[in-house]
Amino acid sequence: MCEHKNSVQPSRFSLRSLVYQSCLLPNLFAFWIMATVSVCAGLLLNQFRDQPLPLVYQSKQERLKQAVGRVGGGWMGDGESPRAGVSARAISLDEFRVFVKEKHGLVLDVRPEIFHRLGHVPGAFSLPREDFEKGYARLKSQLEANKNQPIVVYCRGDSCEDSELAQKALSSLGYTRVVVFRGGWTAWIHAGLPEEKTR
Repeated sequence: MCEHKNSVQPSRFSLRSLVYQSCLLPNLFAFWIMATVSVCAGLLLNQFRDQPLPLVYQSKQERLKQAVGRVGGGWMGDGESPRAGVSARAISLDEFRVFVKEKHGLVLDVRPEIFHRLGHVPGAFSLPREDFEKGYARLKSQLEANKNQPIVVYCRGDSCEDSELAQKALSSLGYTRVVVFRGGWTAWIHAGLPEEKTR
């Protein structure tokens, strides 16, 4: 065994730098390459979707505004929140109950589709605010046949602005007699009124 008094023992620092250079650095570089390729592939594939995901956050109103534009209307009340200024005409629970019972027009449930399936006002059609464009395309014949008939929209409850957004969207598309039941599903159920479920 040969030892030199002047030989320098490897320090912890040099051992760490050796491990970093031999193991960690190539792995970080490989990770960076994979992350870059994944992001580029995701951005490219997003462009081929029917409705590409936005790269910047958009509010509910902005998304609905774009859906109305694609369906063929111009948005009413640019830049306003649905509760700013003049609100949509609203009806009470008693008026809504009579409307549903006597089938005076269309009832639209603007909650997400899954909630509509789990329970909705009898005779209500699902027109989810979050997927307005597809829902509108599915209901287009019924909606256009009733363009000048009364339409009542409702969502989950009085704190939910989706019914007012949907009312604005339908008004933008030329529906002249759209009103909102602000109590929504919550008020309907708490009053012990009948419900339907979709399978």
